[in-house]
Amino acid sequence: MRARAAFRPAAALALVMGSTACGDFIRPPDPLEVDPDVVSVAIMLVAGEREARLLAAHPHRQSDEAPPTLTAMFRGPGWTAAFSDTLELEACSHAGSNWPGPARCLRAVLPAEIQGGEGYQIEGTAPLGSFSGEVVLPAAPVLLEPGDSLHLPLPTEYQEHLIPMRYRIGSDIGTLLADVLDAFWMEDDGTETEVDASFLGYFGRPLEGAESDTVRIQYYRKPVRFSLRLLGIGWNYTNFLENEGIFPLPKPWPSFGIEGEGVYGYFDGVVPSRVSRVWVR
Repeated sequence: MRARAAFRPAAALALVMGSTACGDFIRPPDPLEVDPDVVSVAIMLVAGEREARLLAAHPHRQSDEAPPTLTAMFRGPGWTAAFSDTLELEACSHAGSNWPGPARCLRAVLPAEIQGGEGYQIEGTAPLGSFSGEVVLPAAPVLLEPGDSLHLPLPTEYQEHLIPMRYRIGSDIGTLLADVLDAFWMEDDGTETEVDASFLGYFGRPLEGAESDTVRIQYYRKPVRFSLRLLGIGWNYTNFLENEGIFPLPKPWPSFGIEGEGVYGYFDGVVPSRVSRVWVR
């Protein structure tokens, strides 16, 4: 299978943590099986962070009922950590209020940073039985172009800046995202104002197996600086999205890194490339 390059506007990392809608992240199982104790689990590790977050929901219960109660241990290279902290749902998703059924966000504080290319495991107990999962994070995508810094002139009239991107990825990346972050307007007096990077522009349509694309930055009448990078995600998440909307799922349910009695979902990770810093002034 070839990696899928999906170029999306800013805050891509937040999108993969929470996705743009509940259906993209937690999908109900066979509609004939509506046991209220079924638990949906979603874990997206982020390389470079020293914590793991787990979103668990009861998709067949009313939102005013109690969220799932489960125990889980996270295992890395030579260490273990418990999912022992409960966070606000927004910590697992920017769209936390839209999840189907009651949900809970759990966090495990880790003794070491999540690393690309490493393997991680989880095991735990949910209302209907035990569950487990494992994933090997992909290696980081290599951003070939632009370089560490890029300076563009401030346009004198309306136009788009076209920023070529070239990259190299391995077969372990299922989905590739372009991400704009750390965007600031720059004033004449030297002050800077942070801006939602999604207002800066958009990216090309999804590509299959490509090694290049173009970032389109819209024109603004004041200087701006921002950072540009790539995010590589593994195949568990990618295949989970590919199966979204297939009802009923074939039995046994496909595995997306999580298996267990009455538990389904996915377990994957996102690995960033180096950052290229861009100035338009």
